[in-house]
Amino acid sequence: MEHTHQHFEIFAPLIEEPLEALLERLGTGEMFTHFIVHTIVDLLQIVFLLFVVVTIVSYIQTYIPYDKMKHKLEKLKGVPGIALSFALGMLSPFCSCSIIPIMMGFLASGVPLSCCLVFLTSASCLNLTALSGIFATLEPGFAATYTACAFVITLLSTLILTRVMKSDSLIRIDRLQVEHHHHHKEATVGNRLTKALCSAWLTFKEVWLFLLIGVSVSCAVSVFVPEAFIEKLLSGNVLSLPLATLIGGCLHSDVFSILPIVTTLLSFSKPVALTFLLSAMLFSIAEWALLSQSFRVKLIARYCGVLLGLAFLCGIVMLIIF
Repeated sequence: MEHTHQHFEIFAPLIEEPLEALLERLGTGEMFTHFIVHTIVDLLQIVFLLFVVVTIVSYIQTYIPYDKMKHKLEKLKGVPGIALSFALGMLSPFCSCSIIPIMMGFLASGVPLSCCLVFLTSASCLNLTALSGIFATLEPGFAATYTACAFVITLLSTLILTRVMKSDSLIRIDRLQVEHHHHHKEATVGNRLTKALCSAWLTFKEVWLFLLIGVSVSCAVSVFVPEAFIEKLLSGNVLSLPLATLIGGCLHSDVFSILPIVTTLLSFSKPVALTFLLSAMLFSIAEWALLSQSFRVKLIARYCGVLLGLAFLCGIVMLIIF
């Protein structure tokens, strides 16, 4: 049985054949054997990737002086401030529960809205954790396309929201969390590494159920649903891109939870896979609730609409190209 779900193969050569032989001796049918083997292999590989990537990125984050960067951003305007915000977003925690409080601290201290939006968006879709997982799991060309689209969306959405829509009046100054501390007092490599490993473990505890569901659904679709039906549904349906945008924008998940679904979509339709991945990484319903602490409803709706609209346009452009 050829295993083609992942761009990298770590556990498949070691356990695929023995596990398949064991299930066959137990009398498991061929399709169920494929489903169980693919699910276990994919789950192990993604969990391994999660621990490696999150540990490395979390370790790097212990060296980032967020308070110093905040004071620096308070003084920078225009392109320099946006560039620093973009870079800081890529190095920031990849969970919106961590990103948004940091952004609120930036807003409360006087950092311009444009810089805060760039930070928030780049941290959501271009953080090192997400990019590492995407490039390690998906096709290099598709991963590069995602990165380019996310880069363009980050800059365009900021330009639209801060220049065209004049959204400064829609910030809830009265509810901003002025004090946000993100200190890193670890003085030794051992302490930093311990913190990074704990971060990886906490991330796994938060996403393991969603990860299991995502892998199981992806493998079930690939094994039990006829390819011709899926191809017709995704390639010949005019609603495929809008549905991918809406479903992705509603999910509250990290990159590791949705990678199995993306790999399945990618084998049938690159535009749908790209649209779904962008939408899922850019926004979620849970993020709406978190943003309500600093943005008014109109600004959140505009932010969500612009991001998902640009993700949809990226899917259309890719559809035209391919």
